[in-house]
Amino acid sequence: MHPERGEIFVANDTGHNVAVYSADANGDVAPIRIISGPRTMVKNPTGVFVDEKNNELWVANFGSHSATVFPIDASGNVVPKRIIRSGPVDAGAPMLGNPHTVAYDSKRDEILVAN
Repeated sequence: MHPERGEIFVANDTGHNVAVYSADANGDVAPIRIISGPRTMVKNPTGVFVDEKNNELWVANFGSHSATVFPIDASGNVVPKRIIRSGPVDAGAPMLGNPHTVAYDSKRDEILVAN
């Protein structure tokens, strides 16, 4: 959740997207926006992390064996600002094989991606 923006970010594993909802949404409502499409590399996302300090959204992708970073207001089929992956996008995924969650370690000031 991003309290200042009043938004909740949801990883949709089977839909291959990240949906963004208003924090005060109630009931069966449509998302404000969706990050989805081949350019995003969002595939089977299993976790998200909102970096309020840098206004970024981190996504752990099981399907593309990567962590992708987007501007906090990203929408649609947008290219990530950065991609963390242990090999080229068109190659197999050595080492960073199945990222599931992302978290922030405040003591080390690092983003962690569980593999």
